[in-house]
Amino acid sequence: MTDKEKGLGNLYTPVSGIYKHREWRGLKDTAYDYAKWCELWGILLKWALGHPVTNVKAIFRYRWMFSYLTVPGFYDRIMEGANGAALRASRNNMNTLAVSVTQLLDDLFEADMHLHKDSEAAKAAGEKILLVDELIPSLIFRGFPTLRTILQQQIPEYLPSLINCHSPDHYIAQSESYGLPADVCPLPSTELGIAIDDDYPLINAKCFVSCNMPCDGSIMTSALQDRRYNLPTFPLNIPLRWKNEETFEYAVNEVKAMIKFIEDHYDVKYDYNALREAVEIWNKQIEYRYEKWEFNRTNISPHTGSTLWLYSIFEHQVTCGLKESLENDEKVIKIVREQMDKGECPKTIRHRAVLWNTPANMYANFNTWILNCWGIDSVAEMIDFQGYDIIDTSSDEAMLRGVVKQIEGATMRVHTKGGIDVMMSDLWRKYEEFNGDMIIMFDQISCKGVGAINGYFEEEARKRGIPFVWVKQDLFETTSVSRRSMREDINNFMSLVMQEEPLDPSLVDFDDSECW
Repeated sequence: MTDKEKGLGNLYTPVSGIYKHREWRGLKDTAYDYAKWCELWGILLKWALGHPVTNVKAIFRYRWMFSYLTVPGFYDRIMEGANGAALRASRNNMNTLAVSVTQLLDDLFEADMHLHKDSEAAKAAGEKILLVDELIPSLIFRGFPTLRTILQQQIPEYLPSLINCHSPDHYIAQSESYGLPADVCPLPSTELGIAIDDDYPLINAKCFVSCNMPCDGSIMTSALQDRRYNLPTFPLNIPLRWKNEETFEYAVNEVKAMIKFIEDHYDVKYDYNALREAVEIWNKQIEYRYEKWEFNRTNISPHTGSTLWLYSIFEHQVTCGLKESLENDEKVIKIVREQMDKGECPKTIRHRAVLWNTPANMYANFNTWILNCWGIDSVAEMIDFQGYDIIDTSSDEAMLRGVVKQIEGATMRVHTKGGIDVMMSDLWRKYEEFNGDMIIMFDQISCKGVGAINGYFEEEARKRGIPFVWVKQDLFETTSVSRRSMREDINNFMSLVMQEEPLDPSLVDFDDSECW
């Protein structure tokens, strides 16, 4: 049997990418993987059977709901080839995420007037929900403990785009058919398309908090989405030059005005004691993240890749300051510590790559592929470094200001806004800190802010003698740049520039055009 016939690529059914059978990882790891896979099915079945009529109605009402039916396959893809701590940490993180998402679905569908027309119970449930733009971290809203904060676009748009790369296609087409320019970032374009299709759950909330993060495309579609929500809206405006101290006071005043706006509409008082309790949990979560980074600076790097950045974003935006999330972090840090104590690396590493710019949702398992195919370990990734400063809880004002800094350093915005220095200088620092030996730079073709400084990255990498490769992608959009094309960028670089042979030849080229 040839190396190509033995490889992981032979698990796939061509084109569809459906697994022919489960992956063999050795007896111990295969048993663990299967047990956690069964646990995931238990989480999903518990959710499905909890409100069977409502859930079936949601599947037939919302196009994006079909993506959630493919979650077990998605989990298998992003953990492909993982063993030891990498497998265990990944399974625990993602199953914890599954518990949180199913609870969010329950909360949304309970209050959804599309599913419960003229229901007084659904109206009452909606009045306890605070709808917020998906790019505002939830920590600031822990000061409203009687309200259920839901990031409006996350369930219909962001998570489905990760699970099923074809999920955004219809909504992007809808936005463009209504006149949105085709070169707008696919994230806000998808958000708008969902609004046009009336595919957001209809919640009887008392207000909505929008924001100007991270870019002009998002601002454009926020204005259009607001017509669909038809709710009193507070636009939270965070300064673009967020590193400047003179703009910080403006950001603090914006957040205070937002709190007052919510207090007035929900007739509640902001609770700083509840916020402090959440911030203390969040600080512990951040400390664990620091420890993971320290481990990943070593030659063992126990927990890297797709599941690390996916869970980090979800924790930063959704489960920050929640006890359930902290309990999982405690479990995961114990797992990676044990791997470090063994002094064994449970994977084959040829290169330590720093991945920069926003990763592609349409290829969430890209990190997994580069490791399995070429032995490139993504030891540091830009999307993992957001709003991670420890927050001072000594006074209400100090705590609030710390949370404002977390908002300023939200996902994507922390590097893509604030001037060229925040994007470039941090890259070279992380390259040194994580002992990198190559840089993979995502060229998100619809992100004009970062695209304007592409030449600076090339010039600086050349000066420093750093192997540097561009990988074109379009975030949510598979029709402009495919996953196969992304793999070609890496394959050409590794074979022609680095003069290397793949670890797993079966993964070099394959057709996954219809794969979820």
